[in-house]
Amino acid sequence: MGDSEKIVEKYYIETPGSFKKRFLLGIIGGLGWGLGITLGTTLVIVILAFFVPKIDFVPILGQFLADVIKASQPNLFK
Repeated sequence: MGDSEKIVEKYYIETPGSFKKRFLLGIIGGLGWGLGITLGTTLVIVILAFFVPKIDFVPILGQFLADVIKASQPNLFK
């Protein structure tokens, strides 16, 4: 068994002692995860907002979506 496997096994077998410590670790982990997701999503949206206007396929995409909506509308209320 490698070192990383021992660490993972130890983590799952020997949970932190007190409820307070586990609770705080969970809160800190959740805040870190939420902050990472928020910053990552913001970065992706900013990059897309910067590059999408420079791409010329947007009218083609708009026409494609209009065709899809037009084709699906007769079947919408059946």
